[in-house]
Order: sequence, then C-alpha cells, then structure tokens
Amino acid sequence: MKRAFVFTIYMLITFGIYAQGKGVVFQNITLQEALKKAKESKKGPKLIFMDCYTDWCGPCKEMTNNVFPQEVCGTFFNANFINVKFDMEKGEGLDIAKRYSVSVYPTFLILDSDGNEVNRVIGSDRAENFIEKVKIAMDPANAPKAKYEVYNKERSSENLYAYITSLRNAYKNNELNTFVNDVFFTLKPNEKYSEVIWGALTSPVGAFSNSGSEIFKYLLLNRFEAEKFISKSKIDEHLLKTFKVFFMRYISGNIPQEMLPALERNMICANALFSNDFGMGYLMKMATLKEENKLDELFKMLDYRAIYRGTSLDLEMIEKSFIENRNLTQEQKVVVAKYFEGKQAVLARDAENAKRWVERLNSTNK
Repeated sequence: MKRAFVFTIYMLITFGIYAQGKGVVFQNITLQEALKKAKESKKGPKLIFMDCYTDWCGPCKEMTNNVFPQEVCGTFFNANFINVKFDMEKGEGLDIAKRYSVSVYPTFLILDSDGNEVNRVIGSDRAENFIEKVKIAMDPANAPKAKYEVYNKERSSENLYAYITSLRNAYKNNELNTFVNDVFFTLKPNEKYSEVIWGALTSPVGAFSNSGSEIFKYLLLNRFEAEKFISKSKIDEHLLKTFKVFFMRYISGNIPQEMLPALERNMICANALFSNDFGMGYLMKMATLKEENKLDELFKMLDYRAIYRGTSLDLEMIEKSFIENRNLTQEQKVVVAKYFEGKQAVLARDAENAKRWVERLNSTNK
C-alpha cells in the first residue's frame, strides 16, 4: 500500500514537471549568462527572448499563467530562443529597464547574442497571435532601425509610414516624437494629415501632448487645411483634449516652466473654439483664478453638485433617448442593458476611488 502511494506521488510529480515542460521554459539565469549560452549554442548563435514584467501588471500575469504554459508556445519559443524573464522593478531588472528603455508592460525583448535589441513586442495576446507577432519581430528587416535605413535610402510615403508604424508598434514614443518633429514641415499635405502621421501626432508624447510645440501651433493655424483630409470632429476632439489637459496641469501646478508662456494663447484659442463646452469653460475659469492667485475662490469651484449638474444633462438626455423608447426590440434591450451594466461598473470603481482619496486626504490631516 505504501509503495503504491509513493509511486502515485512520484507519477504526479513527474507528470507535473512534464506538463510544465510543455510550455515555455524560462531559465533562471542572469542576462550575461543568457548571452553566453546564446553564443555557445551548437546550432550557431541563438536569439534571446526576454519577458520584462512587473508584479502588479495584469497582462503580464495573463501571459505567465495562461499563454506561456501552452504547448504551442513551448514548441516555438524553446526551439528558437534562450528564454529569460526579469521583474523590471527588482534586482537586475532595474538595470535592464534602463538599458533597453522599458517603460510599458509587458514588454518582450528579442536580443541577439551580443545583447543588441533586434526588436520588441508589446502587450499580451492569445498564443497563436503572439507567436505570429514574435515571428515578425525576429526578422531584423522588421526592426525600426532597418525600416529607417530603408526610408533614408528612398524617402517615399510608403517607407515613411512603415518606419513610423514600426516605432509605434515598439512603443518607442520618444524616438517617434523626435522623428516626426524633424520631418513634419518637409511633408506634403496628404502626408502630414495621413492616418499614420496623425496617429503619431496624437500619441502620448506627440505634438498634441504639448500645446507649446511648433507643430501644434501650426495645426491650430491650419485647421482648415487639415479638414480637407481629417474630419472636423476628429480635429476638434484632439484640440479640446489638449487644451483641457493643459489647463488641468496648470491648475494642479504640474506644468513645465517652458510651457507657461502658452497660457494666454491657449486661453484665447480655447475660448474662441470651445466656449460652449461646459468642461472647458469650467477649467478656464479655474485657470484664471489660479493666474490671479485667488485660491479661495478657486477651491470653492470644487462643488460636486455644480459640476455634476453641468455635465449630467447631456448624459441624461442621451440615456433617455434609449430608455424611454417603448418600441425597443429584445436585442436592443440587451444592448441598452449592457450599457447600464458598464455604467454601474464605472460608478462602482469611481466610488471606490473617491473613498480612497477621502481616506488618504483625511489621514494626512492627523
């Protein structure tokens, strides 16, 4: 009986190891050791696949728990790479994050045996889709550096868009912004307002993130030219957001000193373009009080009922357009119900956030 029990435990342990072995095998070694292994590979230098993760990253856990253990991943990654993973906020990961400018998670680096970055893949995905992305990234010809060399030889629109797309896919936002700033004023109108360039301009560090940039000033003055290629509503949407973010950062004291001279111009432009927008008007009034150092009056504007009344009317009218319709089909009712389920989840999240802020602010008063 005892032997049978021991044998069963042995089989379970063995099967467990075997099952785990079907997935991606990540080696618990340093980067230098991984580079050495890659160079000493019997089949010639191997590539390194590096999972750059953090403890708090949900998509990172999804990849670790549900994607990498799959046999299809193990078959592909174990045959083609030395696989390693590092927490970017601990130990060696801190230096790796700096060395390779890793700032979004998960980031998956593909390195050659000298430690040079071949390419990177950003974000989680289903196993088959992820493998296809990695296959594309493995080819040095698809790396941003290679795409730039092609563009530099032949400065066609196609090569321009391919290079910018490669930078966006790799989340190399600073390089993207620098490049677009360098070439924007040399582009033809149809290139300036193409979907690819517009995507770069509205990226997190693009021209629309800085209302003091020369490109933003140009776009502001040439809105009518832009409207020949991009819808007015899309242009207004991004302009509105840019101004709102600027005023929010100014009011909160989180605006770089070099952007302060743009305050007066932004006030004039925002008032001319969006004076009927409740949120814009509210923020502009707050910014004016901040500029005049009338802080008591500024903080009196933090009135929940006033703010809610100003923003809720449009929302109420939109919602009632659906819920007061007595002729909804069953399928339409499902759509409306899903909307309110989503709203309920958002309100619950907002309530939790509000509770945390109350607790945090009250604790600092003790």
